[in-house]
Amino acid sequence: MNCSISISTSITSFLSETQTLLNKLDIAALEKATQMLLDCYHRGGRIYTLGNGGSASTASHFACDLSKYVIPDGHRPFDVRCLTDNVSLYTAWANDAAREDVFANQMRGLITDKDLIIVISVHGGSGFSTDLVNGARYAHSVGAQSIALVGFDGGILHRECTCSLLVPVDSTPQTEAIHLVIEHLLMKLIKDALAASHA
Repeated sequence: MNCSISISTSITSFLSETQTLLNKLDIAALEKATQMLLDCYHRGGRIYTLGNGGSASTASHFACDLSKYVIPDGHRPFDVRCLTDNVSLYTAWANDAAREDVFANQMRGLITDKDLIIVISVHGGSGFSTDLVNGARYAHSVGAQSIALVGFDGGILHRECTCSLLVPVDSTPQTEAIHLVIEHLLMKLIKDALAASHA
């Protein structure tokens, strides 16, 4: 009986915190991220998505939805690459060159100032995920823009990316869960905008 009460309390607490965090999301940053993605699409730029661990799956999800879900029937899809989806290429770079440059090396010679990266990290690269920070910095060095999805205090990526969507909580499960909500919200906004422009 005590175990059941404890589980029920934990469920209520988690869901309550989720609602509070959703209400704290920066609306202006969400609008900016949406416009950046639409602008990249209209100028024919490519989008690169990158993340580690659970954030790698969110990066893959972004790439999938941008490639198919948001596009009106018969129209051009986003040009998008998730930099963790090609396991052979990812591990070849991780094995044969500096591990912290695994994302930068995949973009080297390809990314241009028309392009945009979506970089996803629970801790924002502070003390972790130097590969993500180096990837973002390489993208910036060629003039590409960046959107960060981060948690905790946002870290380096929150400070350095063109647009940052921060989940202000010291919790990996909450950060990763709300990053997925953000992903789906951005997809709805983009899908609606593209449908209206092709109506």
